[in-house]
Amino acid sequence: MTVSRIRNTLGALILLAIAAFAPSPTLADARPDTLADSTWTDRWTLKNGLEVTVRHIPRGNSVAVIVAYRVGRDQDPPGRDGMADLLAEVLLSAPAGTIPERSREEMADLRPRGWNVQVTPRFSLISELVPPERFPGLLSQVATRMRGVTVTDTLMARSRQVVTRALGERYLGSPELTLIQQVRDLAAGVSDELLIARAAGRAIQKVTAQEAGDRLRRLYVPTNAVLALAGNLDGVDLHRLVSRLFEDIPGGTALREPPPVPLKAGGRTITRQDIDQPLGIVGIIAPALDDSLHPNFYLNALFISRFCEERWGAAVPPLSGRFRYPILADPAMVQLFPPVRPDETDADQLGIEVQDAIEALANSIADPDIFEEIRVNHAWILGGPMTPSLRARIREHAGTLHTLASTLAVRALWGSEEFWARYRARFLDPRVTGGERWVDFFEAPDRIVRLLLTPAKR
Repeated sequence: MTVSRIRNTLGALILLAIAAFAPSPTLADARPDTLADSTWTDRWTLKNGLEVTVRHIPRGNSVAVIVAYRVGRDQDPPGRDGMADLLAEVLLSAPAGTIPERSREEMADLRPRGWNVQVTPRFSLISELVPPERFPGLLSQVATRMRGVTVTDTLMARSRQVVTRALGERYLGSPELTLIQQVRDLAAGVSDELLIARAAGRAIQKVTAQEAGDRLRRLYVPTNAVLALAGNLDGVDLHRLVSRLFEDIPGGTALREPPPVPLKAGGRTITRQDIDQPLGIVGIIAPALDDSLHPNFYLNALFISRFCEERWGAAVPPLSGRFRYPILADPAMVQLFPPVRPDETDADQLGIEVQDAIEALANSIADPDIFEEIRVNHAWILGGPMTPSLRARIREHAGTLHTLASTLAVRALWGSEEFWARYRARFLDPRVTGGERWVDFFEAPDRIVRLLLTPAKR
């Protein structure tokens, strides 16, 4: 098959109908939209600026409550690297109102269904899961915490320890986490000196309780937040409950988000004492999420990654896979984990391995049905319907429900419902082509970032 034919095949996609929406009378004050998978969604904004987004899962066994703030690592003040991670930890564990302080060890008993803290370059997210009957009580606690937490020196000392350990693990611990974290830092132009300082958590040791409390009161406010609710919400008047608990919280001042940190191609080789074989990652710098071509880029990234996984075979432990693209958590970079020769010492060879795979794809026969499968399996991430198997899993598996709730929260951070409706339409539109564009895009040297970990010589 010719190169032009395969590139055209990348755009020859199977028609999928966008889910039809119909009003539902379930709630007295709301008009949620029912999807083809029997779940319904709703989204509104309170007077204080808090955005609320919901997805009801009939007959589910849990409810996930997530608060996401538009404050991430890119907003860390100069000389305060790790501040967003530290404040997210404080928000999770600090006392609030009559709610006592809680440690991570205690969270396992307090939230056996699950909980999580996630900080990315552009947002911070705190999530908790409970059985449906405990949802109103949890929501009340979340509202109390949003009204303000009490920051003490003792709390700060413990939070610094937790975050310092996490930073050490991210930069110097798990090889996979190191690759994921440092390939982005490499693209962002972070120096070796700053990497070492971040890994040691040096900057957060200087953050006082007063400084942390002041920043929480100023930035972590309703107008900079999204409240995401997902799970079995049957019988709950959500608009009334959310309004009663959250609407009188002072909204605060909206944060002007800084422009995304520009990423550039580059390469680096790092020696690790704790590995016995080289491991590598290749980052492909992506177009902006609000670029009208991004939906087609996302579809082709999924297709290309599938081909690479088949060509390269299973990832070698300690790596968990060959592909990573957290489109909502950090859409700036697609990450591929190519195979590495046992004696490899040149990071540039990683980029060549990816380019060779893309060329092989360009000269292969593509099955158009793969695109239909990709669209069906990923539409829910963009707010579309779920497959029957995924819906059944979400009803029973708290971890999968948490993932769904996280996508709700972050989609609301990134754009309006109108934005995501347009994005979904483009993602599902079989008339959109561009296979040649994305083959060339993934091969372009000025978009490839390479990071190689090599074992110390013995």
